[in-house]
Amino acid sequence: MSEAPLDVARRGYECWAAGDYDGMLELATPDIEFVPAIAAAVEGGSIKGHDAVRRFWADLDETWETFRISADELREAGGRVMGIGRLTAKGRSSELELDQPIYTVLWFQGDRIARMQSFLEESAAQTAFEESSPA
Repeated sequence: MSEAPLDVARRGYECWAAGDYDGMLELATPDIEFVPAIAAAVEGGSIKGHDAVRRFWADLDETWETFRISADELREAGGRVMGIGRLTAKGRSSELELDQPIYTVLWFQGDRIARMQSFLEESAAQTAFEESSPA
């Protein structure tokens, strides 16, 4: 039985919060595309496939003492989910601290996450959420 996008998204956020990255990737297609807001703004581009996403998370763990994304609200429409939450992080050596709103849009292929993109501005996330296909 396939799961509703909202349920899959909720489980994905739970896995991320628990540090269960493999559990999160089980919810994704093998060719998942991930566009993280901060890294994309600095370096551009996206991360594609399970191995690349795992490397990204490993890099996060090296750079950040803590890095958490929560979803306080989830909205679903047309096979997409938008998460509205907070990003809290503390740099490992820099001790830079972040505490800010973050917005994530998930696009689905069947009952699996095919693409996820995070945004620092709600208006940009809302525009992406309303589009029928990812940018």
